[in-house]
This record gives sequence, structure tokens and C-alpha cells, in this order.
Amino acid sequence: MKKRILIIGRFASESLAYLMQFREYEILRIAEGEAVGEKDLASASAIILRSTVTVNEDLLRKASGVQVIVTATSGFDHIDFAATERWGVTTMYTPEANVASVAQFTLNLILQSQTKIFSGVRSLKSGDWRTGVALGSEVQGRTLGIVGLGRIGRAVATLGRAIGMNLCAYDPYVEDVEFTQSGAARVSFEELLKCSDVITFHVPKTSETVNMLNRSQFEYIHRGVAVINTSRGGVVHEEDLVEAIRQGWVSFAGLDVFAKEPLPRDSTLLQLPQVILTPHMSSLTEDAFFKSSQMAAEKVLRFLREGVATDTLPPKADWYGVEARW
Repeated sequence: MKKRILIIGRFASESLAYLMQFREYEILRIAEGEAVGEKDLASASAIILRSTVTVNEDLLRKASGVQVIVTATSGFDHIDFAATERWGVTTMYTPEANVASVAQFTLNLILQSQTKIFSGVRSLKSGDWRTGVALGSEVQGRTLGIVGLGRIGRAVATLGRAIGMNLCAYDPYVEDVEFTQSGAARVSFEELLKCSDVITFHVPKTSETVNMLNRSQFEYIHRGVAVINTSRGGVVHEEDLVEAIRQGWVSFAGLDVFAKEPLPRDSTLLQLPQVILTPHMSSLTEDAFFKSSQMAAEKVLRFLREGVATDTLPPKADWYGVEARW
């Protein structure tokens, strides 16, 4: 019998065609929103999915023959690793797929934090001509503080350097050579908070990073700083951020992720004109979608044909530690 590769949810048509070239495998596609039958799960040797599918004990019990699961995402909050380990299932993800997209999105927020374009958009749409438009600043010569110098943090460093910003970064788990290659000065977290005009977070959500930026830091942070978070909700304490904005300690915040998602409609963040909020969309580009689909397809094939696994989960990066919040 042919081994079956089960694809659940959104998947690039080009990557589907790529998989179907390999006649030794049967490809079964379950479109997003369609129910996944127990027979489909039971017959699968490999599963490709996205974050809309929760990988837990129940799913693995139904998919008892599965050898490998690849999530076509850079996040993995939807996977119970204790369960995958109990069932002996190799699990992988596609962390490289969205690097350029998230870095590009972050750059947009960095530029907005200084140029204040949206204050002009609001003014014009309200019927006023430059009424209440905030004066912007040039980014050249400003200091960009990057928290987390992993894949995305390094890509953001490249973009920040290209627009003439001075760079500093905090990451206790990265070797000095990464800082040198990124052009970022290695500083402590406290030093970064005191010297940065813009701070951007690119860390996972762990016991070490939850509420990493909170009231105790806001009280001595560089006044007028901009805070950007496109990593994980909960890294920046939202209530303390609101207070810091009201106190004038923070001049701008750009948030794509939140402690609770979807963001509640009564969130105070929605009331602040100094804040740009987006619905966890920094990786939502056609390019990232295709790359994640293609990388997932290639990882599954390589595992089934050669027994080789790359980008396995849980990740081995020291940021995560033993108390990582998956």
C-alpha cells in the first residue's frame, strides 16, 4: 500500500502539485473548514497542517499510524509536545518561511513610529487638512534596540542598518559573532531600554520572556521610546504599556500580537491614538504562505524517503528552556 500524506487546511497549489509528482505516495487534501474523518487520520503516515489544527492526545490516538507531523508555521502553540513524544511522532516546523515577511512588517512599524504617517491619514479622513498631524522624525541616526537576535531579529537588523539606524541588541543565548555580523552592539536588557529610540521584540513566549517589558522597566526606559512587538503576545505587559503611554514615557506602540487573541473589543489599547494594532498578520504574505507550504512538503518527503528530520520540535534554542509556553 502507498503511504498517505494528509494535508489539513490551507496549502499552496504549487506545493500540492509538487507532492503529487511522487507516485509512491497518496496525497489526501482536507480543505480548511472541512471536517477531518477518523479514517483519514487513521490511514495517514504523515500530516501537514497549520495552527488551526490542534495536535493533542486525541488527534494522535486517531492517527496512530502517523510517523511525522509538519506544521507549516513558525509558531507551535497548537502542538502538545508531551503527547507527540509519548506517541513517538517526529514533529517539525518551518521557521525560515516567514522571516522576510515579519521583518518587512516590523520595518513598516519602525518607520511609522518616526514618520507618523497614520496621524496624517486620520486627519485627512476626518475632513481636516493637517489638523493635529504629529511632527515626525528621521530614522537615520536613531537607535534601534532589538530584543532577540534570532532569524527574524537578524533580518530586522539588516533592514535597520540599511535605513541608517544605529543598532544594539540583547540576546543572552547568541554568540558574539552574530552581533558582529548583524552590526549590533551587544548590550544588557537594561542598557537597551535606556539607549533605544525604538525597541522591537523578536523572542518566543517562555517563562523568561512573559511580561518581559513591564512597569518596573517603563519607569527608567528612554523617554519617548517606541515599542514594537511582532513576536508573541504577553511579552509586553499590555496594561503597563497603556499606563506608560498615558504618562508620556512611550510615544508610540506597534502591536501585532496580544496576550489574548482575538483582541477583546473593550481593550484600552483600542482607545489610544499613539498605538497601531494589527490582527497577528505580520507573516500573512503570499510569499510566506508559499514558502511554508513548500518547505513542509519537502520536509515530509525527506523524512519518509531518507529518515532525515530538520527543524524538529520542540526547538532546542536556549530561550525556550524547560518551562517554555508552547
